[in-house]
Amino acid sequence: MNPKGQAAVAGITFIVLISAFALYLLIVGFIGNTLGTEMQEKMGITEEINASFQTTITTSTVTINALWYILFAGLLLGLIIQAMMAQQYPKVMVPIFILTLIISVIIAIVLANAYDQVYSQTELASASIFQTGIYFIMTKLPYIAVIVGLLAVVIIFTRDGSSGAGGGIIN
Repeated sequence: MNPKGQAAVAGITFIVLISAFALYLLIVGFIGNTLGTEMQEKMGITEEINASFQTTITTSTVTINALWYILFAGLLLGLIIQAMMAQQYPKVMVPIFILTLIISVIIAIVLANAYDQVYSQTELASASIFQTGIYFIMTKLPYIAVIVGLLAVVIIFTRDGSSGAGGGIIN
């Protein structure tokens, strides 16, 4: 597999994956909360049954948000490590990386607006009230794309060439 160009596309992958997972968790949170509440009302005969449905509701509203934060931090860390380990590119490649950064910001704007529209649906209100932190970060997604993209460009193009792919301490 040819690793060239992977560092340029990593920012777009980062934006798309966290956006898709945020939308997924919003819908799963809605389904889990609605399903758990309805099932508890219909079948909640004993304390054990009520406790299991309450666990489902708590998981779908509170606990599931931690998954998104873990994915966000993991992908961000992976992107920074990939930029540090990327091969040394010649300085003439900077415009290509800047163009890729612009494309990732445009994609981030579209995905942030899409998430905002889905989040504001009244049907999803039972899940969206528990995901305000994800909403805050998703609405700031274009800014995050710029910061992360510029950070990656700076890391890739300011290295001295002694580290990364093909380099290292042992020669």
